[in-house]
Amino acid sequence: MTQTAINYGKVLYQLNVSKESILETQKLIREVPELLKALENPTISFTEKQRVISRVFPEELHNFLCVVCKYKHAQLLNEIFQAYQEYYNEQKEILSATLYYVTPPKDEQLEGIKEFLKKQYHMKAVALELKEDKSLVGGFIIRTKDHEYDNSLKGSIHELQQKLIWR
Repeated sequence: MTQTAINYGKVLYQLNVSKESILETQKLIREVPELLKALENPTISFTEKQRVISRVFPEELHNFLCVVCKYKHAQLLNEIFQAYQEYYNEQKEILSATLYYVTPPKDEQLEGIKEFLKKQYHMKAVALELKEDKSLVGGFIIRTKDHEYDNSLKGSIHELQQKLIWR
């Protein structure tokens, strides 16, 4: 992620734009990739881009998106939204983590994992992204910004191989 995207993400947070407007904008950009291509396109005039922004996107984001286009940073919009989310989570003391699993965990297991992470990192909440990964063979891996908890069969096999190699 670029420093420019991080700076825009922080500014977006400081503008106090509603979360719903940001999610709606992200959804529009994800579902209609032509919008982002149009905003990035240097052959389309800034005036035309302003018209598109005013017609398509939530009103709360019009000025922000116009500034992003004016300085030719539209290609960073996905990164900007990611930076916004990370900064939002940091300000609200929400830990972002990813759980890689072979079989989907039960609700009780998810709550246990969230409680463990909240205590470990002294956070108020945990935003846990779930991703299936059959290559783990069994178990799970939890990744946060600075740590990885590997409780997978793949990780155990790798660790055992390393111990055998070093003997």
